[in-house]
Amino acid sequence: MTNVEKELHGYINGTESMSGFDSSYEGDMSYFDDDDMSYFDDDDMSYASGAPNANSAVSDPYVIQFVETTGIAPGTPAVLFGYNDNFDLPNFGNTTNTVTNLQGGTYARLLAQSNNKFFKIGKWRFQSANLAQLQQTLQLTHVDGNGKQYTTPLNLSIMRDAYQQQPDIIDVTRPVTVDGNTSITFLLLPLATLVVSMFPVSVISGKAELNGGALLNRARAPRLSGKNVAPVIIQTTQDVKGITKS
Repeated sequence: MTNVEKELHGYINGTESMSGFDSSYEGDMSYFDDDDMSYFDDDDMSYASGAPNANSAVSDPYVIQFVETTGIAPGTPAVLFGYNDNFDLPNFGNTTNTVTNLQGGTYARLLAQSNNKFFKIGKWRFQSANLAQLQQTLQLTHVDGNGKQYTTPLNLSIMRDAYQQQPDIIDVTRPVTVDGNTSITFLLLPLATLVVSMFPVSVISGKAELNGGALLNRARAPRLSGKNVAPVIIQTTQDVKGITKS
């Protein structure tokens, strides 16, 4: 490698390290984020206390499977989380749907944990052989004890990557903070199976702090899409000294 090539390589590495391309947050992060709507974050710098870096542990996902069992059109309502409203309801508010935790433990344990070990999900994967299920609009809702309620839609059909080759999967980068007042509702189509994988990037753990660790623990979501994309090669006839770090 010539001196010119080495210098260009150094500038490229420096630019990438500051660009955020190596971070776990890809794409748009548009949510609510003001004092009254703190559960859905609405600015690109919503990780005000710092995002996980490349050396952070990789997030262990929560993987929940929903199965519609009636076969009756148009389907049945399904709900994910919402401990304060759903924990005491039959099947946790899912009527006749089957809800299974595929990652270990039970859905009841995860639902109960969301009420005392709050977490922020940084990346989602929705998978279903019923492609119409991946065109549904989810409703992200936070209901406070004072009667305030905030809802924002998540339209899965517009989240698909134009270059994605797997029609039965949609990967979504959308941070959502989950506590006992947070729920996600959607229509589960007749006999459809939907697997929702959620990658937490921040978890609050009082037990960890009691044991000498940190109250807020961070992880980085894995890169789910584009893992086989070829590296980008930059060719230039310009003097590499013209490339500067900002």
